[in-house]
Amino acid sequence: MSQSDMNLANLPFASARADLNNIFSALASNSSGSSDPSTTFPGQLFNDTANNVLKVRNDANNAWIELAFLDQSTNEWQVRTGVIQAVDSDGVQIKTDEGTTRLTISDSGDATFTGTIQTPNISDGTDTVATGYVVNGSAKAWACVNQTGTQTVLDSFNIASITDTSVGETVYSLTNIMNNAFYSLNGTGTNGNNYVGVHDDTETNGFNTASQYNAETRNFDGTNEDAKRQYTTIHGDLA
Repeated sequence: MSQSDMNLANLPFASARADLNNIFSALASNSSGSSDPSTTFPGQLFNDTANNVLKVRNDANNAWIELAFLDQSTNEWQVRTGVIQAVDSDGVQIKTDEGTTRLTISDSGDATFTGTIQTPNISDGTDTVATGYVVNGSAKAWACVNQTGTQTVLDSFNIASITDTSVGETVYSLTNIMNNAFYSLNGTGTNGNNYVGVHDDTETNGFNTASQYNAETRNFDGTNEDAKRQYTTIHGDLA
């Protein structure tokens, strides 16, 4: 480690050679030292060994700009900046040590993550809510089914398939299963002019399981009826 004023003095050969070697040593080591170089230059690199920080001198030559923290125990470096700016229209990418992209931020502001985002709270800028309410309170599956004729899924989320077991009865198989069978099932239905009730069909198809749930549509007189629209939603924890 060496520092120098970078000025080769007019000295006898041997002394001049020593001074020149000191200048080369300072350049090669980025002016490494536990204190600031006594003589500084705009754009000069400085390896601050007291704080393990690589710095560069600003253009006004009146302050240091921190570039990176140099972790001597892990032989890794950490960026020291409040702003990361892309150099082209490809945006910014953050990758793992083996080169796998985990985060991409496009020039338009879209952020794409590969993996799981873990945060205790989320906010829209006005209201803040604990993430647990969003994760645990969101519907884990829902469906809109036409039970008349050949039962048809009109739209759904997390539904792999349905099975028509009888009049007004539908068994739903989940794509991603639940943590257990004790989740909440809610449903309703309509036949155009009349609303009909939807409930857990345990009499015919048994209790719900982690991988499927049963829903039965009944008219107000208690008889089963195929609904033109049977709506079901489940809440709980995914496996």
